[in-house]
Amino acid sequence: MKTDQERELVTRICKELVAERKRQGISQQRLSEDAGLSRTGLRHIESLEINPTLYSLLKLAKALNVDFSKILNGINDV
Repeated sequence: MKTDQERELVTRICKELVAERKRQGISQQRLSEDAGLSRTGLRHIESLEINPTLYSLLKLAKALNVDFSKILNGINDV
């Protein structure tokens, strides 16, 4: 996978997690606490200022009670 493709995939995953957080009406503060991440770290992930680790993305999906594989299946292949 090319670097641009990897970046696009991470962007799509992050956008889907943000959309799910908003659908559930959960604040960044609450999600960060539930996921065990700092609020600043979550803000950086959601605004795509940093490349999150897979572990962080999995923690966010778990805190949102979303199956991570469904997120991957829900986005178009890059």
